[in-house]
Amino acid sequence: MNSKTKEFVLKATDGLIGSAVNTVLWFIYLQGASIGVSKSSYGAHQMFRGAHEALEEFNYESFKQIISKLRRQGYIKKAPYSKTELEITRVGKERIAALLPVYQTTRPWDSYLYLISYDIPEIRHTCRDLLRRYLKTVGCARLQESLWITPYNPRKLLDDFMRERGIDGTVLVSKLGKDGAVGEEGLQGLLERVYGLQSLNDRYKDFISHASQKSKQKFQLAVEFQRIISDDPQLPFELLPKNWLSERANSLYLKLCTI
Repeated sequence: MNSKTKEFVLKATDGLIGSAVNTVLWFIYLQGASIGVSKSSYGAHQMFRGAHEALEEFNYESFKQIISKLRRQGYIKKAPYSKTELEITRVGKERIAALLPVYQTTRPWDSYLYLISYDIPEIRHTCRDLLRRYLKTVGCARLQESLWITPYNPRKLLDDFMRERGIDGTVLVSKLGKDGAVGEEGLQGLLERVYGLQSLNDRYKDFISHASQKSKQKFQLAVEFQRIISDDPQLPFELLPKNWLSERANSLYLKLCTI
């Protein structure tokens, strides 16, 4: 695959699933969900035309190389009833499922929020930087330089993190009731601010509009939704603002993948 095509495909998906090969597999998965009785097959030339339209630029030779690689790796195969149709395999579907974030329809919550503070010496600055990235990855939001918040109990995750890096005792976790406050700011307003919930809800609203009006290609809609989910901390439903649109957006996304 030439570097220009690879760069463009990754840019088109915002690097969501790591490589152009994964991107094409995801595209095939989405296309296969919407055509014919088989629900899983798609001709190579049709695939390319669809990819070209969805991604706006695509080199056919590069596309064929990716298709060949996916077949060698067992992620797609020829449909048993056709010499030209291809279908995604069970392993291919499992790979896509493992690569993409999942919308959590149930979010058990113990009614506490957790404040996380840490005091890692300057000499261990690498561990401190790793901890900050880790906290963000597991859905925590930063309040101040060394103070973070999360609605999900982080003790086990943080104990494992500290033990593996030999920094036991440098991170403190404390509980805060749902009716508490941080300074003069109520928790609802605080969570909306530190997690950027209004901006996220606006993005869900835009996705709903695009999906309802079918103003984008299916693949572009899927990328748009997955970008939002990747940024959504998926807070407990009890803590979300009124008129939160994620459930409606997820329903439209699921229809997109199964029609």
